[in-house]
Amino acid sequence: MADQPMTIAYMLQAYPSLTMTFIYREVLALERRGFNVLTFSVWQPAMSSLSQESRHLVDSTYYLFPTSWFGLLRRHLYFLLTRPAKYVGTALFVLTRRGEGWRKRLRTLGHFGQAVAVAKEMQERGVHHVHAHFSHNAASIALMLSRLLGISFSFTAHNILFTDQILLKEKIREARFIAAISEFTRRFIIGLVPGEDYGGKIHIVHCGLSLRDFSPPDAKPLDVLIHPDVPIRNDVPLLLFVAQLAERKGAPFLVEACRILAERGVAFRCTIVGGGPQKALLEQWVTQYGLQNVVELTGSLFQEHVKAYLNRADVFVLPCMQTASGDVDGIPVSLMEAMAMEIATVSTSVSGIPELIEHGHSGLLVNEQDAEGLADALQRLIEDAALRERLGKNGRQKVLRAFDVDKSAEQLATLFERYVQAKA
Repeated sequence: MADQPMTIAYMLQAYPSLTMTFIYREVLALERRGFNVLTFSVWQPAMSSLSQESRHLVDSTYYLFPTSWFGLLRRHLYFLLTRPAKYVGTALFVLTRRGEGWRKRLRTLGHFGQAVAVAKEMQERGVHHVHAHFSHNAASIALMLSRLLGISFSFTAHNILFTDQILLKEKIREARFIAAISEFTRRFIIGLVPGEDYGGKIHIVHCGLSLRDFSPPDAKPLDVLIHPDVPIRNDVPLLLFVAQLAERKGAPFLVEACRILAERGVAFRCTIVGGGPQKALLEQWVTQYGLQNVVELTGSLFQEHVKAYLNRADVFVLPCMQTASGDVDGIPVSLMEAMAMEIATVSTSVSGIPELIEHGHSGLLVNEQDAEGLADALQRLIEDAALRERLGKNGRQKVLRAFDVDKSAEQLATLFERYVQAKA
């Protein structure tokens, strides 16, 4: 690092967030390395939706909304008068791109308005570079900030790019660098711009987690009070699912697998943690299959309550899938968290998951949308404690090697120093 710390703005859609803990872990890790990281967010989350560990981050984040129409107009006039060429040029870029329908033009016009609204604050704070997580909304704002302020930008590409590619080719071309969360994602990005040599600036930077925060308990306690303060005993192996109940997470196939296990007479319990659009469907199936005594749906929980379930779990299962629209996970952080706690994991061979779970060594992989195969893998782990222990220990070692947030932050720091300081 140079004597003067580099000032980097993180541009986000909503920060912090209950389901995106990896972002604030990354920010905190960069700060520990000496970077001056300023967080900017379009929306402020409700405090009631945040876990205890992230609430203090609200105080240090600049939020665009709520704002007044007068304040927004004043910022636009400021840049129109002080940087007319950049202001008009960025506006024309938004409005005149070929092949875009009116809906996308209206959406990117909104991103332009948001970029102008936050630009003066970044200018006054001496921001050298803007980094966005996710390749759609926040990255669009970062691209326009780059054009408006004459600074560089980069973005981390997550799974949203498989279905939402607004301005994506322009972002690939203009970004100083791109952090892809997996080799699968990197190859996908390169395929979007055939014949153009951008592979050199696309780098794999895994989302990571703190191994200090996620480590196996010395021994599984006989009783653990879990929200809402109900003691759970592992008289039989406990299967755990933690994720948003969205289609790509594959939760219905887990319920179907539980039905198969119950019909086989296998003794187990299953806890499904998360809220989302499929919750009502899962509740219906649990009742329909008569699984109320073995399958529990908790709804959404804060991180501190999820940790209690992780301390109890014998097997972690996340049967991810690709939806008809192309929506699919990247590498789910919840899998990393479970593996870091030496819990044997079962998932599917979609997207970048095989880069985390090596089948038969650090976990088990099954085909997507295969309830029978999932039931077979779960039964194998339920009945073989030695296999659970071996996969769990190997899983933690894999996370230690490749998904430690401090190592990921070190990679990002190297990229910022390489691409930004040398060309700022």
